[in-house]
Amino acid sequence: MSEDAPGEGSPGSDTTGRRDPFAVLIEVGTALCGTLRLRQLLAVMMERVREVLDAEACSVMLVDEPSRTLRWEVALGEGAGELRTLSVPLGQGISGTVAATGQAIRIEDAQNDPRWIGRRYDARTGFSTRSILCVPILARERVIGVIQVLNRRGGPFTGEDQNLLEALAGMGGVAIENARLYEHLEEKVKERTAELTRTLAELRDTQAQLVQSEKMAALGDLVAGVAHEINTPLGAVASNTDLIRRAVAKAKEACADPAQADKTQGFLDKASAMAKVSNEACQRINEIVRSLRNFARLDEAERKRADLHEGLESTLTLVTHLLKNRITVHRDYGQLPQVTCYPNQLNQVFLNILVNAAQAIEGPGEITIRTRLLDGSANVEISDTGCGIPPENLKRVFDPGFTTKGVGVGTGLGLAISYRIVENHHGKIEVDSVVGKGSTFRILLPVDPAP
Repeated sequence: MSEDAPGEGSPGSDTTGRRDPFAVLIEVGTALCGTLRLRQLLAVMMERVREVLDAEACSVMLVDEPSRTLRWEVALGEGAGELRTLSVPLGQGISGTVAATGQAIRIEDAQNDPRWIGRRYDARTGFSTRSILCVPILARERVIGVIQVLNRRGGPFTGEDQNLLEALAGMGGVAIENARLYEHLEEKVKERTAELTRTLAELRDTQAQLVQSEKMAALGDLVAGVAHEINTPLGAVASNTDLIRRAVAKAKEACADPAQADKTQGFLDKASAMAKVSNEACQRINEIVRSLRNFARLDEAERKRADLHEGLESTLTLVTHLLKNRITVHRDYGQLPQVTCYPNQLNQVFLNILVNAAQAIEGPGEITIRTRLLDGSANVEISDTGCGIPPENLKRVFDPGFTTKGVGVGTGLGLAISYRIVENHHGKIEVDSVVGKGSTFRILLPVDPAP
């Protein structure tokens, strides 16, 4: 390949059959919002770049600050695997210069360009570089990497190609920053989990301290999930804002020529479509934040009448990251009156049971939530199609410290906490289970319990 990594092809005119650039940007923005795993995100981005720009090779390189070099993260094309062990010093060659200056470079004939130092990279990969387009990836006005495309099959790279690749790089910069923030958060959660595991081993005999540690561990998982759910629509909003600005600018240019009325309308239609996506993303963020507030109910520390269905829905929203694309949730809600309770405590019970249900299901499965009013009590049943609980363990599932998840995975306090909370509400919690078929947890709460 080359030191000056892959890329491109110019966006499509109708006469050449190339794809509409704004349609491409919408498609790529949607794809980038589908994951927060950095390497998966970069691989998706490079696949789209090579396809849209009709290039023989393309790659993304990220800045490694300690070594002051660019390192290949994802590369597509002949011999691309060889590049993973190589790097380019900042300020050297095409990619290093782009990273150092923040200015794109487009070259028609690399072999005769004195700035190109990629012969040793071509020799390593067996690739022959002809034309190059390299643009910076910016995040918060700082260069964090470059995208390079090599050998456009239809001829040299054009200014239109460069504009499209710069737009894609701008979207990629937002997505990369979100992915890095998420990975950093995950690492912090892992560190916190490891720290809690050590603490729990030392304090196993002190139940009160163990209960508090369990709550903190659950909170750490919850925060990671909420961060994931918010960052995805937030990335869509950030990407679409720039795309809408570009679409409006194009529409303004077209407005100057009455003959281009259809083209103007096309740009405005695309901007409207992107605005709709952003609006839906904002609604999703609002729903998550509202659910988190309802779950915690930080302003409702006293006993009050509450809607159990609202608590169940808020909790389901916050465990979406554990369920989506794998577990189907069925709701069979009956008519329930409001229950006098501590809503945040009952939400903790629902969270513990739903998380356990999700973890008990290996691969695809189902969770069913049923609610009924039975003999003056609110009945909430949460059933799963998981592995089930052996008969000898059924009587121990609510015991403090009992767990079948293994060392370092569970502390055995989630269901013990749930049992204590329901008991304090003058209710009952029961479990039925069949190994290999699943489990059902049943919560019975008096509608008007004793004060």
